[in-house]
Amino acid sequence: MSDVAMFSGLDKSTVSRLWDNTGWLDRISGRSLQSLMSSVPGIAEYFMAHSLRKRRDSLVDGLESAGLAVDLDALDGSPVARQHLLNALEAALHIMRGDAGQKVTSYLARFWGREPDRALEVLYAAEGGLLKDPRKLLEASVDLAPRLDRKTYSFHSILALNILTHQVSKVTGTPGAELAGRPAGRQSAFMMRGVVMGALIGSNDVELAERYRRELDRTPMYTALEEWSFPTYTRDGRISPDFTLPSALLLRNTAREVLREIASYNDAYFYYLVSTYIPLALRRDPTFGHRRTDLVAALERRGTRCADRRIRTACAELVKKIKGMP
Repeated sequence: MSDVAMFSGLDKSTVSRLWDNTGWLDRISGRSLQSLMSSVPGIAEYFMAHSLRKRRDSLVDGLESAGLAVDLDALDGSPVARQHLLNALEAALHIMRGDAGQKVTSYLARFWGREPDRALEVLYAAEGGLLKDPRKLLEASVDLAPRLDRKTYSFHSILALNILTHQVSKVTGTPGAELAGRPAGRQSAFMMRGVVMGALIGSNDVELAERYRRELDRTPMYTALEEWSFPTYTRDGRISPDFTLPSALLLRNTAREVLREIASYNDAYFYYLVSTYIPLALRRDPTFGHRRTDLVAALERRGTRCADRRIRTACAELVKKIKGMP
């Protein structure tokens, strides 16, 4: 005890008060804990493991009471950061409780971004996901979605509804008429994008990608939301309640994400990238995050493998356009 006090610089009385207390982490101050972590081997690792385990056990118990069983092996084996996974489990708990108030709306809105989105993917996954059987969560999500559709403007509710419907349509593979919101306005437009993106990933429906492209051609609001989505999702741009981006924007993270998606997603989603998003990205940042050469190479590799002539043609036209850019 005196050794710990000496090395950490803490008063011996402070260390003595905590020495035999199994709940010492809940009683120590932040500055004292920092002193212990920096001077006693194992304290920092124990603090992290204990904090994560405590939150995990609380969420597992809560979800079990709500009828959802967590797969602890999947949780421990996932490459996604543990904190993001626990945040996803807490989101599931909010959804299962059916609370459509400000708290759940604001909580779900924070999952706009690549890493939080990966955690939700694992949460809703039908196989190998965080839940042994996510069907009850899907049903609760479908029930909750209409109650997130605010009659007055709410930026958080727009994001939350998009995120929720995106995950459901990704699993079901269908746009889901039961998730439809009002026929006009940013909320329904942004929700439509989330549903379409999820359905493209889940169903590989090339016709849906084509219908979405035509909808954007007709509706400037959809185009503006589409252009805003990728840069804010990848944190190239700030998440702005008015859905605007700065005129000068380097799409460094967006380029990395799009190149990953070109290599990993299905043909319908690839067609969406080629026909809809990448042309918008090049208009915003002609350098494509200084990776235009990599983009051409990725498009040429993937395009030749597509069976659908429309995709091959759109890809070839885009490559030609990029090569002709100054």
